Amino acid sequence: MPALLQALPKTRDKSANLATVAKYARIAASVGAEFLCCPELFLTGYNLGTELRELAEPLDGPSVVRLRAIAAAEGVGLIVGLPERDGPRTYNAAVAIDAAGTIVGVHRKIQLFGGVEPQVFTPGENLTVVRMGQRRIGLAICYDVEFPEIARGLARAGAEIVCAPTANMAPYAEVATTLVRARALENGVAVVYANMAGEDGGLTFIGGSAIVGFDGMDAARAGCRGERFLHAAADEILVPATDH
Repeated sequence: MPALLQALPKTRDKSANLATVAKYARIAASVGAEFLCCPELFLTGYNLGTELRELAEPLDGPSVVRLRAIAAAEGVGLIVGLPERDGPRTYNAAVAIDAAGTIVGVHRKIQLFGGVEPQVFTPGENLTVVRMGQRRIGLAICYDVEFPEIARGLARAGAEIVCAPTANMAPYAEVATTLVRARALENGVAVVYANMAGEDGGLTFIGGSAIVGFDGMDAARAGCRGERFLHAAADEILVPATDH
């Protein structure tokens, strides 16, 4: 069972955002979810420009150590967006941690959006599929999901579910509906799309987070405002075993 969090992180406040992850990891565990997907750059906030380089941490830094401890304590996997430092480079990344607290993979955003992201981040180069419990999860970050080749590559690499930590803003509301449903339907995979919702530094993040089944149908969807927790049963969203 996948779960997602739709929320607006507190800008620059890693401790508060880690506490939010811990809160919802506990809720996810209580409903039997295998993992919780949080939005893009949820550790720090999105709209920080080049300051994200200063806030970035390596995967063995204190924030990921804390995320690993949360996952292990609650017995639930986590997929969380953060700025990752690797030597001189900074990546818009999503780290995947399993229910034992082990890092099982990291995705670095391939398609950097707009004029600011390419000034801050180095683009990722690789598709990422990880195992989270019984599931094979393909990772994509926000704008990545708008490119059909990425979802197709993840499906061909064995992904059953594509998880997309997201910070999608106005006026791009159709991404959460038209494109996310299309990525699911055209590849026969579920899509977990975890967006922010609310105002931050002149940007309006438009929610619409969703868990979409392999058939392109919504199993769960949030509105455009507010903090929301969604989950869906695996048998509602994955290709039935008899169809494999």
